[in-house]
Amino acid sequence: MVFEGGYRMKSNKWNQNYDLQIIAFFKLGLRHSKFQCIKTCYWIPPPMGYTMFFCDGSSFGNPGAAGFGVVVRDHVCQVLGVLSGGIGIGTNYIAEVYVVVCAAELAVERGLKNIVLCSDSKSVIEDFAQGNVPWFLHMRWVKATSKISSIIYMHGFREVDFSADSAAKRGANLAAGERQFIMGRPSFLTRIELPGVEYYRFC
Repeated sequence: MVFEGGYRMKSNKWNQNYDLQIIAFFKLGLRHSKFQCIKTCYWIPPPMGYTMFFCDGSSFGNPGAAGFGVVVRDHVCQVLGVLSGGIGIGTNYIAEVYVVVCAAELAVERGLKNIVLCSDSKSVIEDFAQGNVPWFLHMRWVKATSKISSIIYMHGFREVDFSADSAAKRGANLAAGERQFIMGRPSFLTRIELPGVEYYRFC
């Protein structure tokens, strides 16, 4: 009972009569949720012959300790590898643009010619698709993409990009310039996105 009471105080009501009785007794009234609707979203694997790079950046404090994470997956949904890297002090935007360039460079290192770059930042992925690359990363981007035959740019909601988010938070704890690449699926990725599974976005 103590555990359940503590959980109820810190969480949301469960819409049981017990909850409503407490609200009525203490005259608490209703509290409107900031979420207006729930949307269903899905994770879609890359087309055959393409390798998908899920990119995410993280910054604790914005600006604060920043890092990035890239999860590499093939068309049969296997995790080929995970890259985490530290940036130092930076903003979310810096981390989000930096990770896209790092993903393209990783593709070149692995000898991949057809790739999908996916990010939960719609503005960042649209900028790269239109060639609006930040000046401080422009030359690195041009050099990397000159060795790639085909790039598909894709925006994915955070709810279907949680594995890259875990890798990015891991990267934010690394020193500036430090990188860790793990072949295959690492143990810290306890959950990965799967096709045909419904994920929910609150908006």
